[in-house]
Amino acid sequence: MDGSSDLGKVQRMAVAMERLSAVVAGFLLLVNVGDIVLGIFFRYVMKSSIIWTEEVARYSLVWLVMLGAAGAQAKGDHMSIDFLAPRFPRWLQKVSYIARMGIQAVVLILLIWLGSKNVAGTWTMKTMALGIPKAIPLMAVPIGMSMLLMQLLLQELHRPSDGGNRS
Repeated sequence: MDGSSDLGKVQRMAVAMERLSAVVAGFLLLVNVGDIVLGIFFRYVMKSSIIWTEEVARYSLVWLVMLGAAGAQAKGDHMSIDFLAPRFPRWLQKVSYIARMGIQAVVLILLIWLGSKNVAGTWTMKTMALGIPKAIPLMAVPIGMSMLLMQLLLQELHRPSDGGNRS
């Protein structure tokens, strides 16, 4: 295979990851809003509350944020403060880019590892209202951060090799 077809595969994988992230996050947003509206309706109209709506809202929001992070990475929507790096000499821009990528990768790997350890120890614990294993909501961190790391790596593989800063 030539390099251009490999780049095409990487780009298609990055786009697929971004779409998966967006679709799942969109679905979870609908679940979250629907759950909150249901809770409000029952509390204020029916004068009776459903105990599990608060947990569903919280857990769907956590999953939404964790899985949506990969889509935000693909679109370049994560917050960054880049007023200083573009003023650096070219060689220092390259060094700062490499340092930034390394720090991001290390932090994501730590979150995946520590999140997985946390999940492993909570399968026997149950949530208060839903009665599901606590590991299910906690899995959002290692799964979401794995998707974010994969998106970051796919973008790096697809990045032009001119060594430039993509701010």
